[in-house]
Amino acid sequence: MSSSVDLDEVDRTILRSLRENGRMSLQEMSRRSGISDATIQFRLKRMKANAVIERFTIMTNPAATGYSVTAIMLVQTDNVRHDQAVKALAKLPEITEVYGILGEYDLFLKVWSKNLEELNTLINDRIRSIEGIEDLHEIVVVERAKDETSPV
Repeated sequence: MSSSVDLDEVDRTILRSLRENGRMSLQEMSRRSGISDATIQFRLKRMKANAVIERFTIMTNPAATGYSVTAIMLVQTDNVRHDQAVKALAKLPEITEVYGILGEYDLFLKVWSKNLEELNTLINDRIRSIEGIEDLHEIVVVERAKDETSPV
């Protein structure tokens, strides 16, 4: 895990503005926050250089893109092939998050599919066939109450 960078309230204001709307212009951000365009531009450049901002992206509506089923999976791996399994799981486009965790299971996955049949095929034909996967516990999400990026 990386160490945190000291962010002041100006940095956090800029990050919150971008989190709300990643396409917000510098001028609009300046107007709303009272921070000058030049300061915002300098701070953004610094936060990108210090890897505070990893990338600019979009957040899609899963149902609108056809991925209406979300599942959480807990995975146990073979100690010898753990890294190999993590790399293979991370390559699957339907898996958007892979976390190493402590406890009975080794990995936490967030998986998307178009329907339950597709999810079943993904689990049985693609995930369970990965070398190093020993056991899976699948949880199908029935309600998405909150889905955001990390707090700032």
